[in-house]
Amino acid sequence: MKKGKQFKLVSLIIALILAIVTTACGKTENTSGSNEKKRVFAASYFTMNNPHFIDWSKGLRSEIVDKHGDELIEADAQLDINKQISDVEDFIQQQVDAIFIAPVDSKGIKTALLSAKEANIPVIIMDVPPQDTDLVTAMVTTDNFMAGKVLGEAMVKNTNGKGNVAIIDWSVVQAVVDRTSGFESAIKDSPGIKIVARQDGKASTESALPIMENFLQSNPEIDTVFTINDPSAVGALAAIEAAKRTDIKIYSIDGSQEAIKLIKDKKIVGSSAQFPVKMGQVAGNLVYKILKKEDFEKWVKVESLFVDQSNYEKYLK
Repeated sequence: MKKGKQFKLVSLIIALILAIVTTACGKTENTSGSNEKKRVFAASYFTMNNPHFIDWSKGLRSEIVDKHGDELIEADAQLDINKQISDVEDFIQQQVDAIFIAPVDSKGIKTALLSAKEANIPVIIMDVPPQDTDLVTAMVTTDNFMAGKVLGEAMVKNTNGKGNVAIIDWSVVQAVVDRTSGFESAIKDSPGIKIVARQDGKASTESALPIMENFLQSNPEIDTVFTINDPSAVGALAAIEAAKRTDIKIYSIDGSQEAIKLIKDKKIVGSSAQFPVKMGQVAGNLVYKILKKEDFEKWVKVESLFVDQSNYEKYLK
């Protein structure tokens, strides 16, 4: 074979080898870079008929979807613990990387938590602590005792320690139990504040309205109302306005934009603010620490403050 032909053959072989190596290197770079498999997370909210959990979703999405480019599947339990358990079982079947849960029922959610633990899927609780905290990986909540306490302190101050109080409660949820406990701790040294009516609702406007209507008929002496969240406050307000009662003062917990507008219009006295967008971001950041096996705080409590006429402008968007 002539030298010229030999040189061309060698050059062709070298070019072919370089092409193969370049292609292989390119594949390696893509695998560790932009083509890396997306993580898939899932979230079960006890209701999306509440601005609080819409904001939770915004916070989670900003961290998981916008920042990390991963996927977030979301489900609305619609205040039904059986639906929530079924939704979580579906998430487990899909082998998601982690599950966020805001339990409808702090005790009833145990079945779903056991299933997730058996499947070795981390669970991050949103907002509502379960009874079986040992079955979850982490929790992000408002400091619910603090939320009830600052509300109770405001009520004591505003009423000079006197009032006939109705409570629209939801005692199957631990977060609410903590809120009412905080409230009771704040009023315990004010014997002039008496709880004259108390009933469980489902933390919704629709459930609170008929409860408040019944309160007004059975306990006309009521002059103050404590609702465990803002949708309940809206329902109570509707019943109070329909009864043409202008002497009843409403206190709530959430600090939603709807409630802050009602504070501005002097329809309710105030609301202990939660910061759900921030909590969603904290939970979203936390799940990556868990998956990377980094150190993390198991229970993150975000502080609450009372929003009323004195400061609502700071929190009104």
